[in-house]
Amino acid sequence: MISKHHLFLLALALLHQTQAAVLPLQKLLIQEIDQQNALGRQDLASQGFRLIQTSPTVATWMTEEEILGLKQKEVGYMDITSQDLEAVNSLALPKRFAPPSKVGHKDIVVPLFEKISIPGMQAFLDHFTSFRTRYYQSASGSQSADWLFEKIQAIQPKNPQKVSVKVTRFLHEWGQFSIIARVESRNNASQNENDIPIVIVGSHQDSANGANPYFGRAPGADDDGSGTVTTLEAYRVLLESGFVPGRPVEFHWYSAEEAGLLGSQKVAAEYKRDGKQVAGMYQVDMTGYVPKGKTPQVAIITDFTDPDLSDFARKLVSADHASWTKAGYSSIFTFEGEFKDHSPFIHTVEDTVENIDFGHVVHFVRVVLGFVVEMSLV
Repeated sequence: MISKHHLFLLALALLHQTQAAVLPLQKLLIQEIDQQNALGRQDLASQGFRLIQTSPTVATWMTEEEILGLKQKEVGYMDITSQDLEAVNSLALPKRFAPPSKVGHKDIVVPLFEKISIPGMQAFLDHFTSFRTRYYQSASGSQSADWLFEKIQAIQPKNPQKVSVKVTRFLHEWGQFSIIARVESRNNASQNENDIPIVIVGSHQDSANGANPYFGRAPGADDDGSGTVTTLEAYRVLLESGFVPGRPVEFHWYSAEEAGLLGSQKVAAEYKRDGKQVAGMYQVDMTGYVPKGKTPQVAIITDFTDPDLSDFARKLVSADHASWTKAGYSSIFTFEGEFKDHSPFIHTVEDTVENIDFGHVVHFVRVVLGFVVEMSLV
């Protein structure tokens, strides 16, 4: 999705168009349902309706056909039918952590750049896009998650005596699970896990064909195979270089982003429910497309993000992020360029590796490496 990516504020301009497409009969139905209790909402959901949020303050019950219309118009939305984040709204806001005032670890970060492998990223993406689709409710979407999990698990730290690595499946009620890889210093082993703020880098592993999500071919090379491999490559470089983080670092690969941020909502809600602290979350989504004749750029999205963390990201540079922002955590989101220049191939059979600029992907891997090092060594 792109006006995509979890950017509810960017969707405001299209909101009136979206609302106008809702059937009058359904509007009457919504007014009645809004006055009913949770049982009434569950009954509506059982009939196939989904509660869709298109801005921070507007949510509407919609059919699958109407939701598909949003995707085709590139209207960003969040499916809040399960009320995951709403259920933790009454909990105390997470503690906010100020980002570093300056970039202070170039001596550690810059040497890491030489370890980035374009051939390795291309080989990964060649296979990752070979699944017919990575849609979260498809059999191949589950298979792609299994394959990704094995690839992540195969990467081992250079110094296991100093660094602990734990890769876990975050299971959902649908087949495709989210994946969380936690990297931390063994010096933290004696401390309570919730006492130390986490640095998070996330991307979404699923893909979708905009015309036929369930059965259409969706290679998803840019959306979001490029973000997935960017996150994975940064993870590999850090582990194989022997980097020891101060704060724990987690790398997340979310399921079901294309269906309204379903996976990241559940992860963020659980973290808030468990009282986990997050120093900052960096969402990596679509990093591989450069229009012909355009200069490659790393765009920093400022809507629905933490302004101080975004300012820090600009110093480094010189999207599921919305689930974390909604849960009260600080997050940032970078993008492959201005939205008007985003890949025209997303959500189609043409979103293939041939349309990926791996030199551009490298720029984002570098930013992720800088973010992790600087945010964890404070």
